[in-house]
Amino acid sequence: MARTLPTLHETDLEAALLRKSVGSLTATRATCEDCGRTPLVGEHLYRYGAHVVVCALCTRRHRTEPDAVELVRHSERGQTVKIIAARAA
Repeated sequence: MARTLPTLHETDLEAALLRKSVGSLTATRATCEDCGRTPLVGEHLYRYGAHVVVCALCTRRHRTEPDAVELVRHSERGQTVKIIAARAA
C-alpha cells in the first residue's frame, strides 16, 4: 500500500528558514542585562565584571566605573574578503 508524503509548500519553507536565521542571529547578539535592549551598530557596550553587559542608556544605574567599553560592530566584521597587495620579490 502506497503512503502519501506530506507536501512542503514554498511558504512553509520560507517561514522555517526565516525562523532559523532569526534564531541564529539572536543567539549571538549582545543584549543589555538591565533593559534587554539590543544596542545598534556604532553604540557602546559597557562591561561590569565578567558577565554583566549594559547599554549606554543603562550605565547611569551602575555606580562603579565599567571594566571595559566596547563598540558594537556589524555582524559580518572579520568575515569579509581582504585584498592583499602582491609584494615584489
